[in-house]
Amino acid sequence: MVNQRHLGKLCPFAKECPVYQEELLIDKISPFLIKNVFCNRGQKGWKNCERFKIADTGQEIPATATPYKQS
Repeated sequence: MVNQRHLGKLCPFAKECPVYQEELLIDKISPFLIKNVFCNRGQKGWKNCERFKIADTGQEIPATATPYKQS
């Protein structure tokens, strides 16, 4: 993984997150963009991330969950 400058505070779930670790890729959206919109932005980004919302309640996160709302 490339060392990236953080725009804010790193998500506390980043180490276990397959999206942050680039194990779960999202079609047509670069991992760099996702990380800077959701993961590296502190509370502002985290509160918009569906994976964070689930993890923050202590629930099990579906393996295919992304930061975006699921249809």
